[in-house]
Amino acid sequence: MRCLGGIDEAGLGPILGPMVVAGCAFQGPDGTDLWQLLKTHVSRKRNDKHRIRVADSKKVNQGPHGLRRLESTALCFWTVMTDQTPATLGEWAVQLGVDTERLARCPWYERMDLRLPVAADADWIQLKAELIRRQMQRNDVSMLTAAVRPVDVEEWNGLIADTDNKSRAHFLAYSAVLAQVLDKLPGHGHLVADRCGARMRYARDLQKLRPDARIETVSEEKGTSAYRICSDQEDVTVTFAEKGEDRSFPTALASCFAKYVRELMLRLLNDWFRERIPGLRPTAGYYVDGKRFLADIAPHLPDLRLDRQRLVRVR
Repeated sequence: MRCLGGIDEAGLGPILGPMVVAGCAFQGPDGTDLWQLLKTHVSRKRNDKHRIRVADSKKVNQGPHGLRRLESTALCFWTVMTDQTPATLGEWAVQLGVDTERLARCPWYERMDLRLPVAADADWIQLKAELIRRQMQRNDVSMLTAAVRPVDVEEWNGLIADTDNKSRAHFLAYSAVLAQVLDKLPGHGHLVADRCGARMRYARDLQKLRPDARIETVSEEKGTSAYRICSDQEDVTVTFAEKGEDRSFPTALASCFAKYVRELMLRLLNDWFRERIPGLRPTAGYYVDGKRFLADIAPHLPDLRLDRQRLVRVR
């Protein structure tokens, strides 16, 4: 048996809303290709409304039905793993182990009673989850974990202040989920993480995560860096690769989890401001439209008494 894991993030570039890191892991026979194994119910392609789409979340989330597809993917595989679909974002956050008390320091995250699913059909999610679960069971495949870590603006700004380096701040958030997924990979395994920007070398950081293990550098090349973590308990290859979500099913699924949670949290932020500022257009938080949103809410900020450090990223 072999374990396959993946890590990805969503929302590194925007100036508003959280960055979210997610990881997934599966166990199955050597050589298992999950896209091929689940092809009856799962697709990498666009416009296949009868199958769950597992691909780069930016592709899944395209078009007028993007959120429905993205939500179907994330909630379906969560249901595959846990046999239950969360009823609210708050319930799901607790199941994920998210620090909701920390998030509640931002007023738009105080109420997380957003009903799930918000766009997809709950019965269809349940049906697809059951069909996928049966297919996995027939082939001795199991989903080991789905870890999600939202890094809100206040925490991100704190990481930047502590490191004075965006790349270091990024990897500190990334490594927390990486450690969670590694802990769920018993014995032999391979984890593909989407590359952290232009960073090429990760051996020292992996050594910090696994101080009792031997870290072997397999390769450090332009598009891919690979390492082996070796100890009495594990022998895991970790590959940091550009477009990791295109080469690894767990990485693509992690991308969808990360993007979906970010979309839900942005919805809370937009709803909070729009309740207080009628006619305000929502934002996805990226630089140009984020600046527009900040300009639109600027006249109202004195009355709202908001700490800017909890709303706007410093870089």
